[in-house]
This record gives sequence, structure tokens and C-alpha cells, in this order.
Amino acid sequence: MATAETTYSFLTPASELTRGSMAAEVASQLRDAIVSLKLPPGTMLDKAQICTRLGVSRSPVAEAFARLEAEGLLEILPQRGTVVSFISFAEIREYIFIRKALEGEAVRICAARRAPEVIERLRANIAAQRDVAAAENRDAFHKLDLEFHEQLLAPLGYKRMKAMVDTARNNLDRARQMTNTMRRIALGIEEHAEIVELIAAGKADRAARAMHRHLEGMISELEALASERPELFIRPAPRRAPAAVIHQLATIRRLPST
Repeated sequence: MATAETTYSFLTPASELTRGSMAAEVASQLRDAIVSLKLPPGTMLDKAQICTRLGVSRSPVAEAFARLEAEGLLEILPQRGTVVSFISFAEIREYIFIRKALEGEAVRICAARRAPEVIERLRANIAAQRDVAAAENRDAFHKLDLEFHEQLLAPLGYKRMKAMVDTARNNLDRARQMTNTMRRIALGIEEHAEIVELIAAGKADRAARAMHRHLEGMISELEALASERPELFIRPAPRRAPAAVIHQLATIRRLPST
């Protein structure tokens, strides 16, 4: 029989947590589980079991659910419960658009500044990416990939921009987890390296375009995944056939003329 300890074993009990507000901690743990696909799209969450596993009241869990709904990772269904959101191509394109606009501009600024310490950290990160890729360590690569993009944003010091990128990235990262083959990882590393060398050369426009291409590459990967795992994606509503529309119009009751 499934219990809170077995179903939500990846959650850390509150007694072992020491930092931040409880709602923020619960949201962080659930967010990580959704992004890493421990909670895949379509999973119905059991609030009571989550409370039991974490040893907390319903209040911080409800607040965490509300935060994750605002981020697009959960869908709260009135009278039915809370479900992990399915992946939407429309939303993916929107999030990629956001990241292209913001991270493309960040790269442009980095190239204009050409700060030696930033370039040194980026190159060190790419060297580490190559090492973990050689060992086929996908989890380590994912962490370094996040760090790489953080290093491009950090010099700007814009907290609101970073929050927007983080929300977009969280919604994209669970899709990326499904498409992170070693071939895609190797390609991503070379794209990262190209961006850094263009920054180092002060070629701002080319660096921004390289970042745009890097982010756009996710679309084709996800289209291939959608054909293999359609159950993970939102299905578009079927278009009505003209005949069905005509029949529906014919059955509409008309008010008597006056």
C-alpha cells in the first residue's frame, strides 16, 4: 500500500530543514521534483500525504501549491485537486521568447564589457561541462548548465530579470530533462563555447544571435519527443469540421420575432 514515505520519499522532512520560510522550502522541494520529473506531468498531488511526509500543516503546502501554480508548474482544479501541469508547446515558445530576449541582451552586455573574470569563470565552467559529459553524467551537466546561464546574468545584478528567467527556465527544464541525450549535451557544450568566445572577442551582436540559436534548439528536440511521448503534452483541441458547425448552427433556438 502506498504511503507518504514511499510515494513522496524524495521530499525531506521539515525537521531536517533549517533555512527560509516553510512555504518556500516546500515550494522549492516540489519544484525540484517537478523539474527533475520525479513528479511527471499529469501527476495528481495528495496534499495530506505531502503534509505527513514533511511533518507540516496544510497551510505551507497550500501556499507552496499557489506559488507553483503561478509559475505554471501546477494546475489547481476546483473540487478535484492539484495536478502537475502538462507541457504546452505554446507556453514553451513563449518561455523561449522570454529567455531569448533577456539572455540575448545579457550576452550582448557581457560582450560589450568583456570582463576578464567573467570570461575566465565561463571558460572554467565549459571545461567542467566537457569533463562530466565525457563521464556521461547528465545530472552533473544539468547543474553546470544552470550555472553557466547564471554566470551570464549575474554581472548585470538585475533581480527582477533573473526572477523572470528563473520562472521561464523552470518550465523549460523539465522538458529538457526528457531530451538531454548525450548527443544533445555535446551539441549544447559547443554552443556554450561559441557564445563565450564571441563574448571574449567583443562581438556583441553575434554572441546574442548565438544565444538565440542555442535556446531555439529546444523546439525541434521537443517536437520529436512529443511524437514519442504524446501523453506528456497538452493536446490541442480538435478543430470542428465544417459540417458539424453547420449542424450546430441549425439546431440553435431562435427567439420569435416581435
